[in-house]
Amino acid sequence: MSPVLIYSLIAVGVSAILILSFVIYRQLGQSRARRAEQAAREAKALAHFEERHRYLQDSIQRVAIAMLHDDKMTLSEGCIRLKVLLENFRPALLQQEAYAVITTVYDRTSHIPIKEEWQALPKKLKRSYEQEMRELEQQHHDAIQAAARELSSGEALKQGG
Repeated sequence: MSPVLIYSLIAVGVSAILILSFVIYRQLGQSRARRAEQAAREAKALAHFEERHRYLQDSIQRVAIAMLHDDKMTLSEGCIRLKVLLENFRPALLQQEAYAVITTVYDRTSHIPIKEEWQALPKKLKRSYEQEMRELEQQHHDAIQAAARELSSGEALKQGG
């Protein structure tokens, strides 16, 4: 073999090594960038989840406190609001005996219109629904109050979460 051929083959080999090294280095950089971007997306998603979790927890406590101390918040309305909030916060809480009354009241008032539909109802029908809600609230008053007290403290919301 001639020295020119040997040197040519060595040059081609070294060139191939340099080109492949550059490609590998670039791929590693892109891989690091993708991992960093993925980690940033995960951190953002976790922060969003934690913020939503705190918002729901705070909302649950506020509704429960209003049920106990604000005459403008009826027990029926509070149960309706708590049902939706707890379903989004931690649905398993609604399965506990202490909070089953929330689902009971929610289910037994689900046929009653709300918001604009309520406003559009004739007064006679509104009074009928209000009487129905008062009877339901009287029937479950103690259980609703107990659930609201537990939820207002926030302790039940911290457990298992």
